[in-house]
Amino acid sequence: MNQADVQKALKEHAKAIGDLQPDPERIHVAVLGAARKAPGRRWTPLVTGIVCLLLGAAVATAATGLLDPALESFLHGGKSPGRQLSGKALPSWLRPAPGYNAPDEVSVVASSGEERLLAYRQRGWICFDYGSHAGECRTPREWRRDLEKAPWILRGPVGRSVWFGLVDASVALVRVEYREGGTTDVLVRNGGFVLDADRARDPQRLVALDASGDEIVSAPVVYPTR
Repeated sequence: MNQADVQKALKEHAKAIGDLQPDPERIHVAVLGAARKAPGRRWTPLVTGIVCLLLGAAVATAATGLLDPALESFLHGGKSPGRQLSGKALPSWLRPAPGYNAPDEVSVVASSGEERLLAYRQRGWICFDYGSHAGECRTPREWRRDLEKAPWILRGPVGRSVWFGLVDASVALVRVEYREGGTTDVLVRNGGFVLDADRARDPQRLVALDASGDEIVSAPVVYPTR
């Protein structure tokens, strides 16, 4: 991917992030929903006003705490995000089998080469499989909680030198920086990414960038010791 392609994609993400800003009706619905989740507590006009101010502050940051619409829908009972898989396209461990409660919907959130970030729902759990290496199932609330704490959830490195991740809507691109210079960049798709780094070039740092190319968060590359 050349620099022009990256800049074009970042601009498209910037527009998408702007489209995520809620209108007053959506804020009103969010406040009412929060009130219903707090049994036994009275929501006074003052408290409601504070909540609206907090929501307004979240909108002003243009993305913080918001998720890609496809990922947001998935966490609230919608279809799994990305390209849907079925039949022989399904990984062998997710196909129907006697005595196995296979998921109804499996999708590819993001991919890099043969590595794929898979998503599916099983018995009320939200599950993500990190290629054929490992899988992780948690409640929607737990996934949401972690994405409210930080702009990304990183898993890896696994396999050769692959990172999988989920991100909030502030992140448009994820980059790995190498010791001798140069980078590998991947665009975020459906709120997730797969980054296959070149270990021979000695990866040093992972960086999440917003749609303007500004750094949001970073993490040093640390390989597990044996």
